[in-house]
Amino acid sequence: MTSKFNPLKICLSVIFYANFLIPFSLSDTAISVCRKAIKHYLLTGEKIRLSNLPEIFSEKIPVYVSLRKGNQTRGCAGTFYADKSFGENLVDFSIIAATRDFRYRAIDKKELETVKIQLTIPSEIIEISSIAFYNPEKEGLVVEKQGRYGVILPCEARTAEYALKMCMRNAGIKDYNGIRLLKFNAQIFIEGEK
Repeated sequence: MTSKFNPLKICLSVIFYANFLIPFSLSDTAISVCRKAIKHYLLTGEKIRLSNLPEIFSEKIPVYVSLRKGNQTRGCAGTFYADKSFGENLVDFSIIAATRDFRYRAIDKKELETVKIQLTIPSEIIEISSIAFYNPEKEGLVVEKQGRYGVILPCEARTAEYALKMCMRNAGIKDYNGIRLLKFNAQIFIEGEK
């Protein structure tokens, strides 16, 4: 996977940045963009062109796109550092989550109908001194060591210990020595849930 599409890309040099709040009324539009992007890509191998979207889709807003089947994740991609517009990120990360997340088999057209899309808009990232200060039911976790990053979104792990292990595994970090722990809150929108 190229660094341009790295789902774990993160900018930790800025620990605090502006919080982005997506109006709940626009969540259905954002999720629709994701679903259309995946369908179009699976049919044509090309990205959809965005048009006639509300102004907020032109803003640079960080986002993670997760594909869920029941309680299982089927793909996830995103960023804390938005160098593209929200709309472009929705398209790119939807395609990556569906077809290029190295942890999962790619989704096909038939399976796409059984998958729910979840959007996670991360907010402030803060460093913590211990995993004891992290709540996996409400917060996401980032583990960093020597330029490698592992991310778990809120509600993806039942325990803090499991979240820590998954972050380390995702980043290829083998031991606890020298790791940095960071946590974040997020807005979460799940397809079909109000």
